[in-house]
Amino acid sequence: MNPSIEPILQRYEGKGRAYLLPCLLDVQDVSGWLDEETCLAIGETLGVPLVQIHDVIQFYALLYDKPVGERIIRVCDDVPCYLAGSEAIAEALAQRLGLDPEHGGTTTDGKWTLEIHPCLGRCEQAPFLLIDDEEHGHVRPEQLEAWLEVGA
Repeated sequence: MNPSIEPILQRYEGKGRAYLLPCLLDVQDVSGWLDEETCLAIGETLGVPLVQIHDVIQFYALLYDKPVGERIIRVCDDVPCYLAGSEAIAEALAQRLGLDPEHGGTTTDGKWTLEIHPCLGRCEQAPFLLIDDEEHGHVRPEQLEAWLEVGA
């Protein structure tokens, strides 16, 4: 287990199921993803069965039970974004990163993860994407290279 998550676990010690989601998010912020050993430690800390931890991880799209890239790009493909060109954005990103434009994935060097999301809640800024927590609206394919270079 990653020793840097121990202070987080101490903060949540004995607080129960109501604190499961915040604990998972805080731990993932430090560790990048939630491996089995970490999930067991969280379960012991909160007094929550492992199956409930896995259920929460599977439900929330922003929790990861497998390694992801150092940087995460989320492209919205809901109807407004799709109509505004999100498919071209995803294809340009996938081509540049060597990934599947339909399903995304993580680059072999572990630097980038590309995710295609059904809705990111910014329809008025379509097409919209997130690079980590940075919001980018009204995206055009020609903007992508500069953002990828900055994050490299």
